This record gives sequence, structure tokens and C-alpha cells, in this order.
Amino acid sequence: MSNAVVVGLLGITHPHASSRVRALREIDGVEVRCAADTDDRLTYFTDKYDLAPTTIEDLLGDDGIDAVLVHSKSVDMVPHAERALAAGKAVLVEKPGGGRLADLEKLARLSAASDRVVQVGYNVQLAGTVIEARQLIEAGVIGEVVSVSARGAALVGEHLTAHLNQPADMGGALWIIGCHVLDALVSMFGAPESVNARVRKSSKLSDATSREDSAAVLLNYPDVSMTFSFDTHDHLEWFESSRISVYGTNGMLEIGILPQRLRVYVDEPRPGYRHGWTEWTESHFTPPFARTEANKFSELPELENISNFRPEMQGFVEAIRAGSAPVSPVSEALAVARLIDACYRSEQAGGACVELPRS
Repeated sequence: MSNAVVVGLLGITHPHASSRVRALREIDGVEVRCAADTDDRLTYFTDKYDLAPTTIEDLLGDDGIDAVLVHSKSVDMVPHAERALAAGKAVLVEKPGGGRLADLEKLARLSAASDRVVQVGYNVQLAGTVIEARQLIEAGVIGEVVSVSARGAALVGEHLTAHLNQPADMGGALWIIGCHVLDALVSMFGAPESVNARVRKSSKLSDATSREDSAAVLLNYPDVSMTFSFDTHDHLEWFESSRISVYGTNGMLEIGILPQRLRVYVDEPRPGYRHGWTEWTESHFTPPFARTEANKFSELPELENISNFRPEMQGFVEAIRAGSAPVSPVSEALAVARLIDACYRSEQAGGACVELPRS
């Protein structure tokens, strides 16, 4: 394959579709050529982003296309990925990678059997502050990790949308949105041995027609205490209140997602750090996360801030060009799916401990 990479889209109704188009177009030698969808809003999307509208069959049959981005409904993600891999394309599947655990298990088998790049669209773990925090933990700057407290949230009212209530999905907001921060935790600490979870609804927020409103999860590791709280009625922008706090034997870290921020506390001076707090915060005058103007192809707002999509797309293209490992592999997405599936099973058992597979 030449250094040039030509990309097509399968599915355009997810708000991340346009973010990845814009991020890819910042990379030299990459062409985003076309998009296919059975949805009648396809031409609106292709006109807006200067793409050629096409059919799924024609896109997959085009030998000039090297890679496919899958932004369909969750239930169609793995079937689309399977057809794309069979056609010899590299694939990026929007997170969470399918509608339920069985989909991720199948995607993992497809990835293992293919010589093409398969990546899942998790990119919160690629935020600069998350990466730096991981490096600080590995370097022992805060000593040994003792406990972790994490929070995730969806924008108020989002739990009522069709996007978070897809009938074929194994869950709603926790599965579609809560997976972001859970993936960041898995990328930093690996999968837990087991979970205890309550996944609940509030009569103040919705009725039985919508999925869960909130979750409280204990992630059980051998020698680390970890909690994750999640809700779908945050009045701030997406991820603005999401955070991960890591407590060590010699200090602590506080990680913000958007705007990106990192606070490091050490209990005594060490190279690069004085005793006390060292803080860095991305300018609050960066573009807002969501765009304000309406769009006609997605139920949810498009994204304006694409800072996490840039390293994600750079990693995807580099994996195609150089054969390097995907920055967000299917194996990690499968671990997240197993974790969330265990949360739902724990709720069904009144919060009982549910073990995760060790493979």
C-alpha cells in the first residue's frame, strides 16, 4: 500500500462522523472520499463535508478505498466491519463497537483472523492529560496507587434520545456514554477482577420508556480500591465534569477530560515537582465541545472540539501505513464491554459481585 490512505464512511448519523472527517483531513496524504448510508440524510452530510454519496456495495467494491469508518447504529456496526474486512479494508468502528457483548466478541474474532487494522473509536484515553497521567503513574511519581475515584456524565436530557435507547443495545447511557471513562480506566489500570454495580432510574427524570439514568460501580482489583459514578443529567458540557482522581502512597493526580487539565500533588520534592500541587489547565477559551448550530444528519449536536480525535486518527493512519498496533484495539473494547455487561448483571442481582473473564 502506498503512503496515501483513502477513506470512506459507512454510516453518517453518529455525531462523531464529522469529527473524524475533519481530523483526517488535517493529515497529509489522507483523502476522505465518500460516504454510504441507507438513511435519506446522506446527501445532506456529503454536501456539507464535500464527499461523494455512494452505496454500501459500491464503497466496499472500490479497490481504491483503503479504510472504512463505521458510524452506523450499534446493531449494524459489526456486520459492516465484517463486510469491510472481507473486502480488504482497514476498519475503525465507532465505540462501543456494537450493540452488546456478543458483538464485541465477534469483532475480536474478526480482528484476530484479519491482517487489516481494526480499531474501536475510544479516544478519551488519548487525551494528553490521560496519557501524561499514565506515564506519571508508571514512573512512580505519586508512589503506588492505592485508590481511584472516577466520574462520567452525559448531557442533561440525552438519556431520552433515540441514540441512547436503541432497542438492540444491551443498555442505554452507561453503555453508549459511560464507556468513555471506563475505557480510560481500563487503559490505565487494566480490567478489574469483578464489579458490584447499581444501575438505576429516577422518576424525577424519565419514565419507563428510557434506559438507565445513573450508575454506581465498584471495580474490584487485588490491591486497589476503585469507584465509578455516572449520571445522565449533567448541566455542564459533555465531559466537563468527568474526571479521574488517583491516590497514591506519595501523592495524587486529578485528571480532567474537557477542558483537559492535570493536577499533581506530591508529598515531598522530587525531580520536576516541588512539594504540593503542580497544575496545568487547557485554556478555557478553546472551542466548546458541542457546536451550537443545528444539523440535519444526527439527533445529537456535532462536536466542535476535536482534540481527542486528532491523535486517534493519527494512530489509525499510522497503523495502516506502518503496521503499528492500533491505539485503541478491539481487545480493550472487549474488556470494556465485559465490564459493562457485568454491571448490568450485577444490578439484576441486587448489586451482587460479578466476576469478569480473565482472558
